Amino acid sequence: MTAGVNSPHLLKNTRHTLPLRLRWPILALLMFFAGCAQPDKGISHISTTPSPAVGKPGYITHKVERGETVWAISKRYDVSPQTIIQLNGIKDVTDIDVGTELLIPGTDSSAHAITTSAPTTVTSASVSGKGFIWPISGKILKQYGDIINGHKNGGIDIEAQVGQDVLASNGGVVEVVTENPDGWGKVVVIRHNGGLHTWYAHNSKILVSKGSWVKRGQVIAQTGQTGSITRPELHFKVFKDDKPVNPLSYLPGE
Repeated sequence: MTAGVNSPHLLKNTRHTLPLRLRWPILALLMFFAGCAQPDKGISHISTTPSPAVGKPGYITHKVERGETVWAISKRYDVSPQTIIQLNGIKDVTDIDVGTELLIPGTDSSAHAITTSAPTTVTSASVSGKGFIWPISGKILKQYGDIINGHKNGGIDIEAQVGQDVLASNGGVVEVVTENPDGWGKVVVIRHNGGLHTWYAHNSKILVSKGSWVKRGQVIAQTGQTGSITRPELHFKVFKDDKPVNPLSYLPGE
């Protein structure tokens, strides 16, 4: 019967049959192959989830603090919540660990320039050259770019009466329907063609559902005083490629 070959027996045999000058090369080879036969224990611990490109040009990082939400962070940096969610692969916005570093798109200061003279009261029902209408009629209380509580206003605030119809400024798909995200009250966000979104906040009642198609001028909500405001108003934003832009650049003039 032939004996099984293993490294101790082979080493014992070579000690008696091989010259000294050949023993160490064979010993080295045996040690090499023995190492290759062991599983690489570290590989199983490598995460297959891609990590954010921290320091990526055009982006900044934000470390999540206790009590912060995606909505609060998006308001702070004037970007849409959806941008932060998609960019960082967030699956559950209610479960973000404190200390998590999120990528935030850098802001383009030129996008904040006010290029259209602001009407004091909105009464026009016409359609702008870009296909948008005013969501409600009323006095503009706060302009785009105004500093409010230390933050630049990313939209316009229009005076309203509770229960006033809110119209879709343009046709599109309802992307977000939510209640009271960081003081915004009841919110509707509509996605339009051309990388545009419109945002309608502080409503008393929402009349559309997520994923539904709405046409320009369709009633999507009713105005109210939900969220952290002291009087009925509609907060209206326009996002272009997930960055806030001046709504007056898209809406018809007086």
